[in-house]
Amino acid sequence: MQLVSRFPVLIAGWALVAIFLAGSSLVSAAEPATEEAVTFSIPDVWPWAYEDDAGELRGSLIDVANRLSAKTGIPVIPRLRPLRRAIVELRKGTVNFSILFQNPELDIEAINVSSVTQVNLLLAAMAESDYPLTLGALKGKRVAYIRGTYLGEIFEQDTDVVKVPVSAISQAVELLSLGRISAILASDHNIYRTLSSQNLGRDLLRYHEHVPGQKGVLYMSRASSRPEVARKFSAAIDQMEADGELYRIFYSNAASTYKHDTLLSAQ
Repeated sequence: MQLVSRFPVLIAGWALVAIFLAGSSLVSAAEPATEEAVTFSIPDVWPWAYEDDAGELRGSLIDVANRLSAKTGIPVIPRLRPLRRAIVELRKGTVNFSILFQNPELDIEAINVSSVTQVNLLLAAMAESDYPLTLGALKGKRVAYIRGTYLGEIFEQDTDVVKVPVSAISQAVELLSLGRISAILASDHNIYRTLSSQNLGRDLLRYHEHVPGQKGVLYMSRASSRPEVARKFSAAIDQMEADGELYRIFYSNAASTYKHDTLLSAQ
């Protein structure tokens, strides 16, 4: 009699367990899986990316990384790095992604996911100067550029100009005004933002287009690839391009957001 009386109790107990497990499965299926964060190695080059006085990361590349995260729901961890270190980390797989000027070597060593911007690379000199602004005409003269930046094969292979690496175009403008260099080679984005941040007109300099349409590219590490994330980021970039959001990020943000001291005046 005792065994018979326990049998319904056991059945009821197992039924409750089954209902609980089924309910748990339904809850788990309804909840979206949390996306694993991806890391970005962002070149520490003003105005593309930098740390403001409050320790916050700012700049157009930081804006792009944050918007990709917001549009896809994928957490992004941006890490500000010197340009050369950003490239090394991408190659080694220390990070998943970076945004860099398109480079034939990187197209092999990393995965070119999508173009995020196009800029024109300019040679610039003081407005009152009169020498031709071509690398051939600048033979033997000093030309400043951002250290480690890929600025096209012609400049990469050129051995006739004296290449002067700097950390910021503000430094190059100061060297140019002091007569210590003859020209600057940099993107229009960087030159124009730098002049604006210092309340200087573009007519302070004169310009010659060196490379039109240089692409800034989202690269993914081959050693630490996240192909499913790359597909989502690529679709988000297409949407941002169609909506004009990328143009606003790179060319329409208020210059006052990026005000800073020049490197030389800060020393």
